[in-house]
Amino acid sequence: MSHETVGSLLAVIANSLNDGLRILVFADKRAWGSDEFEQLRLLEETLDEAKKDFQELPALVNGRFYYENDRINESLEDLRILCTRFELHAQTFKDWVRSGGPIDPSLALETLDLRRELHRAQCRAARRVHTAQQIDTATPRSRCLGALQIHHLQQRRNVEVDEERVACAQTGRFERLGDHDIAFVCDFCDGFLVWEDLRAVPTTRLQQQQLSNPNRPTSATNTPTVPTAAQNINNANGTGGDGENINPAIANWQSRGIAMTNGEAKTIIFAPVAIANHLPPEVGEWTSRILCPHCDEYYYEEQGDGDMERVRYAQDDRGLEGVKAFQEHLEWTHGSIVPSTSNCGVM
Repeated sequence: MSHETVGSLLAVIANSLNDGLRILVFADKRAWGSDEFEQLRLLEETLDEAKKDFQELPALVNGRFYYENDRINESLEDLRILCTRFELHAQTFKDWVRSGGPIDPSLALETLDLRRELHRAQCRAARRVHTAQQIDTATPRSRCLGALQIHHLQQRRNVEVDEERVACAQTGRFERLGDHDIAFVCDFCDGFLVWEDLRAVPTTRLQQQQLSNPNRPTSATNTPTVPTAAQNINNANGTGGDGENINPAIANWQSRGIAMTNGEAKTIIFAPVAIANHLPPEVGEWTSRILCPHCDEYYYEEQGDGDMERVRYAQDDRGLEGVKAFQEHLEWTHGSIVPSTSNCGVM
């Protein structure tokens, strides 16, 4: 209907969640077991997460006005379906209270599924607003809205790896793809980032750095320091880069994984580095391309009117084809040294 907006449909969903919560809160709990209390907890957490998304996501698209009043058809259709599902979910609790007996444990799984779908719907709605704003301002194609949050986090000199992992968990999820591969699926753009032949996703970099000096990262192990991308470009090209400003969270991109096929150790892209730089899939595609953060920070000098001018390098805004191409680009163009260490966990 013409009066529906993202905000109005989210309000309908919130009312259904509140209805279900009220039913359980005021129900007779004397005969309750662990399943009933677990169901109550899940409903409370679902409502809290929905409120958190509703409060935080508008800030990514220049304010609540644009987010709440958005009427993009795809977003409204997603939320209409969820309105119906949440209404039926609340009705299930009404029927259970009337009939009595133990609660069906499968309802908890349905609540978890609805919680996940609501989070994804809100993320996708924010991404569509962001994309529309880029079109209106003629902005060149840029990172996915979810990737931008992690990218901004990695610009900090003192970012902790745990912060990166939490940000990735809020942006999407990892899942097994086929028999050998692992994919990250973005909640904002539905794009896939695929790590081929991988048993599990490592949770730490190959060389975890401690920032005792804000301008010179040092290693937490006795392994050699990884040179920055801009320094490698300078060595290869003899031009003036911007090495002093390369952030260690971006420069140190290697992680150690285990191959699914033969169990051997292999160097891969640390997941938050790839996730922070992915683009929304192109029309008709399902995998995301990736921008190189080092090329973003590279400058070269060219002859101007009398003096040499410092010019920022413009990389192809279509990005690299995927995780494998991104790793090959880093290895060949930015020439990183892979340190030797076995200190690595898995997600």
